Amino acid sequence: MADNNIKPSNRATQVESFKVMDVLRRANQLEAEGRTIYHCEVGQPESGAPKTVAQAAVTALTGDANQSRLGYTDAFGLVELREKIAAHYKEKYSLPADKEVGTDRIVVTTGSSGGFLLAFTACFDAGDVIAVASSGYPCYRNIGGALGLELANVPINEEFKLTANELRTEIDERKASGKKRISGVILSSPSNPTGAMLSVTELKDMCELCEKEGIRFLSDEIYHGISYDKEAATALSFSSTAIVINSFSKYYSMSGWRLGWMVLPPDLVDPINTLQQNMFINAPTISQTAAIQCWEPETIAELETHVAKYRKSREFILKQLDSISEIKSIAPADGGFYVYIDLGEELVCREKGLGSTEMCRMLLEDSGVAFTPGTDFEDPAGNLGDRRFRISYAGGTTVVADAMDHFKDYWPSWVKRVKDAKN
Repeated sequence: MADNNIKPSNRATQVESFKVMDVLRRANQLEAEGRTIYHCEVGQPESGAPKTVAQAAVTALTGDANQSRLGYTDAFGLVELREKIAAHYKEKYSLPADKEVGTDRIVVTTGSSGGFLLAFTACFDAGDVIAVASSGYPCYRNIGGALGLELANVPINEEFKLTANELRTEIDERKASGKKRISGVILSSPSNPTGAMLSVTELKDMCELCEKEGIRFLSDEIYHGISYDKEAATALSFSSTAIVINSFSKYYSMSGWRLGWMVLPPDLVDPINTLQQNMFINAPTISQTAAIQCWEPETIAELETHVAKYRKSREFILKQLDSISEIKSIAPADGGFYVYIDLGEELVCREKGLGSTEMCRMLLEDSGVAFTPGTDFEDPAGNLGDRRFRISYAGGTTVVADAMDHFKDYWPSWVKRVKDAKN
């Protein structure tokens, strides 16, 4: 008979699932049954890795002994790759000399997810409070919770942003009520799920507030390179204590290669080196070797064609949504490849189980369209998750066009169902 003391940890059982992956799993099940599925749930680029990157991987796997020796790297990653990343910051963001990034401050990680785990572990202890946007990437909450951190879900403003103003309000309210101080804040710009971007001034204000209050700022810049007529700035321009986290998954179209990076402030170089050695040893060597090609002119030219497709898909979705008179609240979609919609109270009837979760479920089961309900992204203490949903347009213009056609065909039946439930 099994020992009843042998069981999963409380930590593991209390972590919420990453619900977009649950949607993907069901979508894949239906696809395996022969259904046509329009994948607009995950933020996975349609295109796959650039040709130069893929070829570099082939060469590394099949070349001579010097080319195919895919053993351990330095814990911080291949020097040549870190040199490329350092040059990228100098060229793209025109960092002044006193803000330039040296390779000693760059750690190549196992995706941005590995970066989050390293950063949270290096910066915070169990019981520390980290602030997150009330509409944000769910794994911030889930990883933080698994590590015993307490979360301060800070309400976003009417522009779907968490700025220094909202953070200042949370700081002041916590001080006035005797709550624990905030030790850190993590946010992405462009944001997942909203697509909202902090302006250069807003990012500067956030960095200055965090430094003034002794709050560690983790700037998730994973969607940099994918923005529409707005300038993306890096926290490195304004802060000497912030951690910048990035990834090869989005702009560089290498989601399955599990590769990212962090730029660290000097005081975290040694702690994160130690943690990386023990947790991961190093990021996948084959992925690092191939990613060296990411800043070649041929590669960038290919990647910019992806951004052009994202722009076209974004414009199509927004135009289609604009033609649906009942939908009135849509996040800005300034960057990334998501559109985030708020159905409002008029288009849900939660007491009858008719919220965005049920809408997305029915849309997938009946029409083969996979969207993600807002319950994955919203503050679980609030009630907005079941009236919001996210459309990913990373999967290609044809998929988006077909998905939106099916959604518009389905929409009247949803409106009628909610209306009938309320009567």
